[in-house]
Amino acid sequence: MQIAASPRGAARRSVVATACATALAVTSLASAQFSSDASAPLAVQATASDDVQPKFAPAPNGGHYISFLSGSGYDVMVTRIDRDGNAVWAAPVVVEDRAQSSTTDYGLASDAAGNVYLAYDHPSAGTPAIRVKSLDASGAARWAQVVTAASGVNVGRVTVASDGAVWVAHALNATPRIQRFDAATGAPTLATPVTITESGATQIPADIQPSVDGAVIVSCVRYTTFTGAKVLRAHRINADGSRPWAAIGTAVFTTGSLQFGSFPSFIPDGAGGAYFSWYSTSPLQSHVQRVNASGAALYGTSGVSVTTTTTDNRVSPSMVLGADDRLYVFWSQQTPNTSIYGVFGQCFAKGVRQWGASGVAVEPMSSTYSRAWATAGRAGDGVVCFYADSSSAIQDNIRVKRLSGAGAVEWSADVAVSSGVKYRLASAPADGDGCALVWQGGVTTGASDVFAARVGADGTLGGPGGGVTGDLNGDGIVDAADLADLLGQWGAKGGTGDLDGDGSVGAADLAILLGAWS
Repeated sequence: MQIAASPRGAARRSVVATACATALAVTSLASAQFSSDASAPLAVQATASDDVQPKFAPAPNGGHYISFLSGSGYDVMVTRIDRDGNAVWAAPVVVEDRAQSSTTDYGLASDAAGNVYLAYDHPSAGTPAIRVKSLDASGAARWAQVVTAASGVNVGRVTVASDGAVWVAHALNATPRIQRFDAATGAPTLATPVTITESGATQIPADIQPSVDGAVIVSCVRYTTFTGAKVLRAHRINADGSRPWAAIGTAVFTTGSLQFGSFPSFIPDGAGGAYFSWYSTSPLQSHVQRVNASGAALYGTSGVSVTTTTTDNRVSPSMVLGADDRLYVFWSQQTPNTSIYGVFGQCFAKGVRQWGASGVAVEPMSSTYSRAWATAGRAGDGVVCFYADSSSAIQDNIRVKRLSGAGAVEWSADVAVSSGVKYRLASAPADGDGCALVWQGGVTTGASDVFAARVGADGTLGGPGGGVTGDLNGDGIVDAADLADLLGQWGAKGGTGDLDGDGSVGAADLAILLGAWS
């Protein structure tokens, strides 16, 4: 085998010689860890302490970052798994060692370079603070910043904008504060944080997502009195800190109120705007809204309800944008004051219901302990709905069904039927046209671990399979073209050549490639 000369050719030839000498001792990457057995899902973090509030973010080479809170002080932690569910790092990284007795929400995001970002609350020298930290693909710390240190701060949210900048939103004494950070250095780029104020009203950040041209959209829960109606407002913030929408934000809905303590998330619409879903009280009903890049609410002043009736309670909607660019929403449904529960879905095209006046039944109404945590996702070119089907207070079974664009159930699968409760479900796209799910739960109430699973587009549990280790160009074989690709990435952080997942392309990756030579 010959290696073409390059500016670093001599060094590369030395490395290649070393790798060739050891290649026979190198095997392919570890076998898949996403379980194919619903009674034994992948345990991401299982300790004697509570392991709670898991979140997903994309990681290099089709993998995922999974963050969670763990330990006696609810330490902020993150781990990385590859496309098959194998742990890439030797152990989860403790991002922040805390001494908290309770939890609040926090933020997780990643960028195209494989770096991961977390925003969370933490006392700093006795003063409450919001912090943001970044790790690279190997789990090594890159930078850390105190966003705000003052009494009254809470709930950090983080996202990565289209220009690669990192944004953090949080509240300080009921005032939203948003700051932009340089992704490479962590330095704040706005001279002062953007603040959102409204005379006679309070706004609290609920979520932050990227828009276009480096801008972000921040949603806020807005109210005038603590016990009064709570509605949603949306704000766009440009890369320079300017706010092109109304000073008090675009009204996502104006009639009714959110459930007390509800801070619903939203998703970008791919065109600079966003889709919102929430459920209102009195009656308990789910709704959707779209706000375009100019800040106009497209589905009326209070959005569109998922059905035309209010006979049943419809709560906790979860949405996903389908491959057909239509919006799919799923929710948990209950006949009031009964033990009759179901899971339903609706499809929207330009704000018009596509699945009839009542939506379609993912799980028909029937008597059971509970059905909850309806969670939307995509698998292949179809949409899926995960949900917890509860037979008792201490036993939940996670199931998933895929629906066609016409609303027909195409297949059903059990995801987790192991012992214990299961809740706080979160989904993410998975390599090989699959969908990954993470959740918390445990064998008994009061204790919790973090688990994950992957379902393929055909409903099969387990890793995607079918991939060829070292096949960097995707032609099904490992040969000189892949070797040239890897050498071209030599020393880079992450990338397709990072076969061992340590965050850089080097000798170990070369040895893996040569060991898989076709």
